[in-house]
Amino acid sequence: MKHLQLVINFTNREFEIINLLADGNRAKDIATELFVSEFTVRTHLKNILKKSQARNTTALVATCIRQGLI
Repeated sequence: MKHLQLVINFTNREFEIINLLADGNRAKDIATELFVSEFTVRTHLKNILKKSQARNTTALVATCIRQGLI
């Protein structure tokens, strides 16, 4: 099985969102926590997935944990 290698420079906000995802939060929960709209969180998620080329948020979080990013 090939593992995703992240060499991406995420923004501080993107790291916040990744960490909140890793804690099991949904987009709605993250929006409330960060005082932004759910649409804004989903846009960040879309950009994070595009940058990382991860298939989904589960793969993204797993890779970040494996690589010690979170």
